[in-house]
Amino acid sequence: MTEPKRLRRGKRFQRLVQSDFELNSKDGLVRREAAVDLVLKRPARKSKGRADILITELGDFVTILEIKATNWDKIKPTNIKKNLWRHQAQLYSYADRYLDIDNTSVCAGIIYPTRPRDDDLCKLIESYLESYGTPAYWYDEIATEKPGNAPDWLKELLET
Repeated sequence: MTEPKRLRRGKRFQRLVQSDFELNSKDGLVRREAAVDLVLKRPARKSKGRADILITELGDFVTILEIKATNWDKIKPTNIKKNLWRHQAQLYSYADRYLDIDNTSVCAGIIYPTRPRDDDLCKLIESYLESYGTPAYWYDEIATEKPGNAPDWLKELLET
């Protein structure tokens, strides 16, 4: 059975970002798809998770990054906050393990491909996530290697 186009696109974006971090991070140990034991604060279906990027050996903190190939320009307005809540909740289900069990500080963030076209939507996304202590990063602005014109290559990656 063929994977849905949206899932294939998301996996391609995730591999791109993970490779960039592995090749270009100067500090710490970068691991992709790092297994994380979850701290269960309520009944859950699973007790293990997989952080998209986990950077350890940074001293007294770890960095956890989730990669989401969300095209905010295509999300219905009624679903924006619901998606944002799910994204930050997933991220913090991983962070809780380090905060609660290891007593380690966590630097966490979510990486999206590009800013939405609408400035008000961008502000909503950033302020919503910041209210949970989570920054949004726009990959086309932080990518270390940009083959050609970043918006074009990223747009092509996400639309195919």
